[in-house]
Amino acid sequence: MLTMTFVLCAMVALATADDAAADRSAPQCPPNWRKHNNRCFYFESSTKNWLDAETQCQNMSGNLASIHQDDEHKFLQTLTQSEAWIGGSDCQTPGSWFWIDGTGVSGTFWCPQKPDNTQAECCLQTNTQITKCWDDITCDTLLPFVCAKPL
Repeated sequence: MLTMTFVLCAMVALATADDAAADRSAPQCPPNWRKHNNRCFYFESSTKNWLDAETQCQNMSGNLASIHQDDEHKFLQTLTQSEAWIGGSDCQTPGSWFWIDGTGVSGTFWCPQKPDNTQAECCLQTNTQITKCWDDITCDTLLPFVCAKPL
């Protein structure tokens, strides 16, 4: 009976160790980054213009965040709590929006009468107005920003 108890305890210990190892091997976000779906997001509260914000995101192996679904938009709203740069731009061709990470623009959360597609306002900020919508503004505006990278 003592031998059987020892074997059972050993099996439980091995199973627990396997579960812990599996948890450690799952992809994790770096410290200070938050996981949402299959990406990691980082909110930087210091302010930069859009290009400098993108450069800082690239230095952390990411890009300014792209948003593809309603749940991502809501997640970024809670992450930032303020106006912030995200990775949309139409600087090359007014009216042709793209994400800096190369993904296509699929959902939109524009404020009413936005974007206005002027060459002077070609970078995308989120959490504008009371509805926390998107707005195109001048790229030299100083704002906090959100970086994203895949797991």
